[in-house]
Amino acid sequence: MPLVADALVPLTLLIALGIGLKRFGFLPDAAWAGLDRLNYWVLFPALIFVSLASERSGLPNALPIVASVWGGLTIVALLAWTLRRRLAPDGPAFTSVFQGAVRFNSYVAFLTVPVLHPDSEALTALLVAATVPFVNVACVTALARYGGGAALRKRGVLAKIVTNPLIVASLLGIAAARIDLALGPLEGSLQLLGQASLATGLLAVGATLRLRSVRSGWREVTASVALKVVALPLATAMCGLAFGLPQEVLAPLLLFQAMPTASASYVLARAMRGDERLMAGILAVHTLAALAWLPAVFVLVRWWLG
Repeated sequence: MPLVADALVPLTLLIALGIGLKRFGFLPDAAWAGLDRLNYWVLFPALIFVSLASERSGLPNALPIVASVWGGLTIVALLAWTLRRRLAPDGPAFTSVFQGAVRFNSYVAFLTVPVLHPDSEALTALLVAATVPFVNVACVTALARYGGGAALRKRGVLAKIVTNPLIVASLLGIAAARIDLALGPLEGSLQLLGQASLATGLLAVGATLRLRSVRSGWREVTASVALKVVALPLATAMCGLAFGLPQEVLAPLLLFQAMPTASASYVLARAMRGDERLMAGILAVHTLAALAWLPAVFVLVRWWLG
């Protein structure tokens, strides 16, 4: 499995380095917050934009891809909502299980999917662009309904989606590709910024992990893992087959859907008074366990698709 090692060893080392830097206080908390802000507003949007803008094939399966992703997410979201009382003991705990089931880590996705499936950078960027608005609306809605914070107005949710830098970068990147815009020297600069985003993003993931939070809530953690690793890829596979996606698109799509949850889930849980301690535990287990389940998903998908 040298290909899997090529994808996961750098990821593991960067996350471990982030854990070590945080534990030994190499950077103050304010510096980590500043790094997150730089990554969110500048570095990662640059990666999204250049990945989409440099794609000249036009991604002919874009609409079926988006429909498959949204279909899988909708099925799992409705399943989690239906089983809410069985998945968690209360509303705030359910919001953490829900976030673990539908959110994804973009940095892990960009460091694994294109390595395991070459020439899929633009596809990965499209998947990020398609899922960011969906999961943001779904998770904010769940927290507004079952968390302990004040509910957000529809206008507030819409404003957060419209001004999301990843969505803006995605739309601009798609537009640049459609008009065949030549980026010139700017492309190299954007690629450097994008590469920096992966390194700094994974360091921040390691710094965010709260390993002590794993001691409780194992039932809820297990439920979130089952929804994420089993239910979401299966639901997406059914939708992908129904929309006639080819093998070369369906394989990386299913791997993408098995990505661990995002560190932003902890920030959102804390901001909207979800169960932030449980969310920290789910985040830690997802991030570390994904180092084992991503190779398994990759092998199973390759075996299934032949």
